[in-house]
Amino acid sequence: MSPQNLPNMRIIFMGTSDFSQKSLAALERDGFNIVAVYTQPPKPSGRNYRLKKSAVQEFVENKMPQTPIHTPKSLRREEQLELFRSLKPDLAVVSSYGLIIPQSILDVPTCGCINIHASLLPRWRGAAPIQSALLAGDRETGISIMKMDAGVDTGDVIATQSIAITPETSYGELAEKLAFLGAEMILKTLHNLEESLAGAYPQPESGATYAAKISKESCRINWNDSSENILRQIRAFSPVPAAWSEIEGLRIKILDAIVTNRPADLPEAMDGTLLNDGSVYCGVGQIKLLEIQPEGKKKMKIEDFVRGHRNFLGKTFA
Repeated sequence: MSPQNLPNMRIIFMGTSDFSQKSLAALERDGFNIVAVYTQPPKPSGRNYRLKKSAVQEFVENKMPQTPIHTPKSLRREEQLELFRSLKPDLAVVSSYGLIIPQSILDVPTCGCINIHASLLPRWRGAAPIQSALLAGDRETGISIMKMDAGVDTGDVIATQSIAITPETSYGELAEKLAFLGAEMILKTLHNLEESLAGAYPQPESGATYAAKISKESCRINWNDSSENILRQIRAFSPVPAAWSEIEGLRIKILDAIVTNRPADLPEAMDGTLLNDGSVYCGVGQIKLLEIQPEGKKKMKIEDFVRGHRNFLGKTFA
């Protein structure tokens, strides 16, 4: 099918997160023919481990109730390939889906598969590009629209657009800006699809980096590190999954902080010590906590926590 015949183009959308939901909403709003949506299956969430549907599934059920939803745990089985083929897609749009898409699936759409990736490729290929840019102290990131191949975010680039990162930028703020930028860029790409596909160019291998998946331990703060690195970690994981540490057996998520001046010549043993004003000594420098969330509690200002936990002052985070 020719990319010029947009009103009749059969599109499969594949995405899971809040980030990808913004692009699906934009495609739906512009009247694109979404013949099916693929998203990850509901997963246990919260203290009661209740199954929670993805942001994309919630959107489809509320705004696109006639659109079929598929939630396979894997796309590698033959029956999944046959189902995908039966949908007769002209194009697949992929955004923060979270499952590996095998070459057999990528080969099905007549116009290929297009990915909305939250980095300036080839920097930060992989699962966690936004967090990785913040952890590394990058001064900019952005969106890359790319043609998918069998590699991990290695396909030809159709378009890129950058966004500045400031020292105050948190993951939540950056992810939202990038989500809306991605939605804007995929609309522009699809409305000029033939030209967009023709202008795609190979990624340079120089400067390629990989953004590994975020684990619980990667969010744990090492107070022997510098205050600058710790602050990047807090910003990179705020508000979710959140950087964390433990004090007196209580796990605390740290949602916001600032770097402050540390008195000179303090012994190394002081690293991680909580002070009266909510400051914490680091391996180099110190930070002042601003907003935290103790385990099982709502988020709160550090002043409120200190008032209720005077016995924690002078104790050490671990």
